[in-house]
Amino acid sequence: MKRVDQHGGSPAAAGRLRAPLMLALMLVAVAAFRIHTAQYSLWYDELASLEFARQPVSRLWSSWMLRETNPPLFYTMLSGWIALVGNGDVVLRLLPIATGIAAIGAAFGLGRAVGDAKVGLLAAALLSLSALGTDLSQQVRGYALAQLAVLLACIGMVHYLRLRTSGGLLLYGIATLVALYTHTTLALFAGLAGVTMLWLLQGDRPAQARWLATNVAVLAGWGWWAMISVRQMTMPVTNIAWIATPSWRDSVAMTAQVYLPFYADRPGLAGTLLLAAMFAALAVCAVRAARPEIRLLAVVTIGAPVLLFAISQRVPIFLPRTLSWASGPELVLVALGVTRIPSLLVARAGGILLLGLSAVGLANWLPNRERDHWDQAAALVERHRPSLVIVGDDAVALAIDHYRADNGQRGPRPLVVQSAGRERWADGLYAGSHLSARAVRDRLRGAPCAVVVGWGPFRSPMLDDPSVAVEPLTHDSAPSVALIRLKGVHGICRA
Repeated sequence: MKRVDQHGGSPAAAGRLRAPLMLALMLVAVAAFRIHTAQYSLWYDELASLEFARQPVSRLWSSWMLRETNPPLFYTMLSGWIALVGNGDVVLRLLPIATGIAAIGAAFGLGRAVGDAKVGLLAAALLSLSALGTDLSQQVRGYALAQLAVLLACIGMVHYLRLRTSGGLLLYGIATLVALYTHTTLALFAGLAGVTMLWLLQGDRPAQARWLATNVAVLAGWGWWAMISVRQMTMPVTNIAWIATPSWRDSVAMTAQVYLPFYADRPGLAGTLLLAAMFAALAVCAVRAARPEIRLLAVVTIGAPVLLFAISQRVPIFLPRTLSWASGPELVLVALGVTRIPSLLVARAGGILLLGLSAVGLANWLPNRERDHWDQAAALVERHRPSLVIVGDDAVALAIDHYRADNGQRGPRPLVVQSAGRERWADGLYAGSHLSARAVRDRLRGAPCAVVVGWGPFRSPMLDDPSVAVEPLTHDSAPSVALIRLKGVHGICRA
């Protein structure tokens, strides 16, 4: 007789439900943690996302976007999100947090597709505890969406490799198109996937033909943004000019930060050796693995940083966040390797060790994460009640204006005295006054109190004017705030 539990279900059915239930509990816990820790000021790039989301959608999908290196899909989604729920800091972050939670679910799906439920759960847990995954899912940027799209595209490819179904091709095509319209560097993923799948499908000409046709359709759909990107490359000033050409040491450090569980800025000798061992194991999988889906994920994992390094010698684009999309497939392979250790005791110990290291990395990252203090800067400006607020670029003006308006402050709008640098994306978006240094000096003669706000390279030239006395109000924090006055003229500021 078939044994039935007290709830009327079979043990097999209970086993099938166990993994989805554990995943659901995991996702609820991760969502609660990420929302709870998302209560901090938007940083500079996130404020840029907000400004793009405020533009008409027709503008985002036109040649107007030549000013911005990122495609318009995420900004379009954010625009709709703002229309529904508003633009508070935490409310804005709910969109990428939800996308990051979906990516954890997709990691489970990919792990189960290449292994079983245990692989999926470990991959999902590793991504849940990932400091990088947490960081990118809290940023009002498209990186979490890119990771989700790559994981879904990989699921589609795995299904096509196994079953040769049109459903797998459709999932791959849609997800890859989403990835390409989320971040331009995802063209590397599309290229890696396209060539690798042709190799893995050798001997099956009809399957190769359908794969090529799918990729032609994807490229045709991406053609508009590809032309925008080509035009951007020929422009004299680009938004990525600040990215440095990476040395091989820099590339190893950034790859270790993305791929290793403890999220170290510098991996050291132990981290470098661990990364080298991982790449050696992945190379063996890419060449000798019996299952084509393992080869596929191994090539994507190895190829992503290698291609980023090679391209960055000509056009620097290598950053941890531009590699972040490859961490999903990499974590699935790590989970597969751990769960396939013959000794159950060793496998469990390995999984616990990886999860522990990831938790330590998350705990170390959390208090030191990258952030700007625009809300504090706006409050500091308000406290001194300045007659003039001076900034060095339209982007800084938009940022400080947003937080002053958000806090109900009604002081003077920022005056832009253009710095040596310039954010091309912000040109024309700030409707406030743009003055010369000379005009601002004239205004300072009658201003009892003036404040200068700066961020990074966008430092107002007024701070270097020899006729101006400067009193910094912030130290070693971004953005910077300082009181200024003409020498010999007494300023009166209330604090």
